[in-house]
Amino acid sequence: MIDTKLILLEGLPSTGKSTNSQFLQIQLERNNKKVKWIHEVTRLHPVLYFDEAVFTYQEYKNFLGIYPEISDIINSIAVFRKNTIGIDLLEIEWNHLNSIGDKTYQALREFDEWNFSLDKYKEIALDKWTHFVEKALNNKDGIYIIDSAVFQFQIFAFLFKNRPYKELENFARKLFDIIKPLNPCLIYLFRENTEETIEYLEKERGTGYLENMAKRDDSQLYYQDKPAGAEGFRQFLRDYANFAKLLFDSLDCGKISVEISQGDWTAYENRMLSFLGIERISSPEFFPPNGIYRNNELNYEIIVDGLIITDPDGNKKKLTPKSANEFYAECLPMILRFENFEDSWQIVMSGLQINARWSATGMAYKKL
Repeated sequence: MIDTKLILLEGLPSTGKSTNSQFLQIQLERNNKKVKWIHEVTRLHPVLYFDEAVFTYQEYKNFLGIYPEISDIINSIAVFRKNTIGIDLLEIEWNHLNSIGDKTYQALREFDEWNFSLDKYKEIALDKWTHFVEKALNNKDGIYIIDSAVFQFQIFAFLFKNRPYKELENFARKLFDIIKPLNPCLIYLFRENTEETIEYLEKERGTGYLENMAKRDDSQLYYQDKPAGAEGFRQFLRDYANFAKLLFDSLDCGKISVEISQGDWTAYENRMLSFLGIERISSPEFFPPNGIYRNNELNYEIIVDGLIITDPDGNKKKLTPKSANEFYAECLPMILRFENFEDSWQIVMSGLQINARWSATGMAYKKL
């Protein structure tokens, strides 16, 4: 599969999708491949639905006819695809809200794709995948890693609406017809006993996480005849696992399933590397300058202690050296670059950012 331009990692929550997406990104780069990992909550995500307003071309024309004073701002950040136009709502909220005003922002939010019907979603989703493939083909040497985009997001969407599995499979086949020019390969991480994954997830994230997920989505059709609270989400995960197994078996592409019950991650990593046709290369030994780094404008702090950082949300993340001054952040697609600054140091964010403002590309944190 070394000639692939698209690697898809899938699995239930807590099966290691993000961890292993980053592992493959790092190993591909060490094997001199140009690779971009598109995390589940990368913004603006090229194929998923997070904080994006989507218009048809006629809707977009009508909207700017009502709000012509914001046309320059909107046009500067719009993504123009074949049939639809996407607007990054976080970009508006973070950087342009004062200019366009709350009323106009709320009008934009009326087109938030998260609230669209499933039938409308399917049309837009295929348009987004088509646009992504066109850009990926123009990136001659680039390889893309995408996690949670084909199984997780689609299964959530279809299960929420109580749609039959066959409808999901037919949609997935259309999607794979679109991405076929990228010679995609699929890696599916799973535990044979789904109850083990549910137990692992609950232990790792707490019963409150399961309850919150069920509460977040309890208005969906799926939950109308399901138990309340955590047990409802447990049932959702069981149905998810059944759909995922059927979908994996049905798709025609290079693929590998990795059963992870034994927790032997070195062996699992070696299987994935062998599947992709690349060798494991060890990490270089570099350490960043310790200390507290602050972005005064937004009052964010990053604490660096060896190869551990504490991010502005209080989460601890491991750092993996990329070079003497660049470090990968654990399970995140951004890179922390340490630069000399006014006889001290600063961190500059590079790579891809996620839906958290502290990670914005180009944001600088100066050492105190």
